[in-house]
Amino acid sequence: MLIDLSFLQTGQQWPPQDEQERLNRYAANKLLFDSKHALVFREQWTRLMRDGGVSFELLFNWPKRLSMLWADLLLGETPSATSGETDSPEDQALQRIIEWNDFWNTAYEAAIDASRYGTAVFKTRFDGWGRIEVIPPSIWFPVVDPANIKDVQYHVLAWLSRIPGDPRESNRRILNVEIHSEGQIEYRYYLTQGDKGTISREIQDDERYRWRTEQTGIDEFLVRPVHNLTTSDEIYGQDDYEDIQSIVSELEVRAAQISKILDKHADPNMYGDEAALDVDPQTGEAKFRGGGRFFPVQPGGQAPGYITWDGNLDAAFKQFELLMEQFYALSETSPAAFGQLKAGLAESGSALRRLMMAPLAKVNRMRLRFDRAVKEVLILASRLEVAAGMDGAVALKDVSIAWNDGLPDDPAEETDIAVKRIEAGTLSKETAIRRLDGLEGEELEDELERIRTEQEASMPIVTPARSTGLLFGETEEEPAGGGAEGAGEGAVA
Repeated sequence: MLIDLSFLQTGQQWPPQDEQERLNRYAANKLLFDSKHALVFREQWTRLMRDGGVSFELLFNWPKRLSMLWADLLLGETPSATSGETDSPEDQALQRIIEWNDFWNTAYEAAIDASRYGTAVFKTRFDGWGRIEVIPPSIWFPVVDPANIKDVQYHVLAWLSRIPGDPRESNRRILNVEIHSEGQIEYRYYLTQGDKGTISREIQDDERYRWRTEQTGIDEFLVRPVHNLTTSDEIYGQDDYEDIQSIVSELEVRAAQISKILDKHADPNMYGDEAALDVDPQTGEAKFRGGGRFFPVQPGGQAPGYITWDGNLDAAFKQFELLMEQFYALSETSPAAFGQLKAGLAESGSALRRLMMAPLAKVNRMRLRFDRAVKEVLILASRLEVAAGMDGAVALKDVSIAWNDGLPDDPAEETDIAVKRIEAGTLSKETAIRRLDGLEGEELEDELERIRTEQEASMPIVTPARSTGLLFGETEEEPAGGGAEGAGEGAVA
């Protein structure tokens, strides 16, 4: 935990000792995400070493699949963001910021980082417009108040770069530092010995690395972290990999051992009588030659056969199933989350939701944290544009975000529910069409008008009865013979 800026003084170790454990965890999790498991599970995989030091490995990249699952459930269905009335200057400015920054893809990257590292870091800056970026948390060093570790005093961004154009400086690095405080950014540069060493001196005599302070024009931090899961005594978020690392490594080892056993069964050794062997007359070497031959068995000899052995594969597969159950429990997922559905388990959208209760609860926690962070960085980008005097810039006051659950829709089920609610009088046709078809404004009005026209055209035509002066329930009988002549004849009779 960093409580002041003394870690940037000359003679100090870089990276800071207090941050080394976190940075090592980030490096290991990146290797897992990048499918370089041998560098992380080296000790576990020694159980797979064969004769001659050659190993046999199977790689199951569950960590990467898990991070992508959370990002897909959170942002796979693109959220919609609004500010003020539709087509208002505020809303137009918001949509422009989202479009120019490709913001929802940027947020997707942040969701990946929050899962694999436990923390994602947004950085906002003005470069022609309000830019929103996601930076690696490995270069983020928060300085906190020791009385309240949630109160960040400075957001320090620091990373190493090589000295350009001088091969003699291969062992030295430039430490680039941005110290973000509310309303300003201070830029510093130091010289270090190697990637891990000490800060040897400040660099202030080179125009390329000139120390300076920049006023941002707004009294807020331009760095905004968003965490996965935090506790009261931790600054950084908890990643999704730590709890499942041992399970994933054991799954990979067990699967490789099963494959090793099956390889032995696919190419077994043989036993039998010497009559099954052919002797090379030149070398005297005895070789077995199969292929539909008949091998006579000498009296007292033994018939040829394969050497087989019991590899206890049933026990191995049972352990594999047990490990997968623990993986689902600890990762807050289920087979349904990865598309592993047995017949009849999820025949409707509501059934799928029941199977996805644990994953949806996890995503809801992430959504609570991302909702506030996303709103803040979008508003911050607009305020930077106003502070920089950008033409057409509008400072956003509030942003509303409509998040989706990431699950596939079930149109038949949703339509059935809407019909029943309309019949029960608890939902209007207009609202139902808006939800089911996503129509708004003139498109919605046109659709409602077409429905009314089609309903009127399909109704039967009813001819109104002529007035006879009869009471309700009475009928007018036709005169015998019909017509005027019949009436006359009846009168004469």
